[in-house]
Amino acid sequence: MEKNSFFKTKEGGLTLAFIVIMIAFAIMLFGLYTGTTAACAAGFVIMMAAMFYSPVKVFILTPKHK
Repeated sequence: MEKNSFFKTKEGGLTLAFIVIMIAFAIMLFGLYTGTTAACAAGFVIMMAAMFYSPVKVFILTPKHK
């Protein structure tokens, strides 16, 4: 039986995406607090990338088994 790293499994990838979303949320709040639109935009882009990580990995990058 092959032992995989936690972050190479589907659950680990979703955990990592959740952590990145929380960091992006903090960046967006910092941007709103300081009035910096660049920080808000950067947080939004990071959040969208983390949200699209799982569907892209599962449905586009993973080859289909026959």
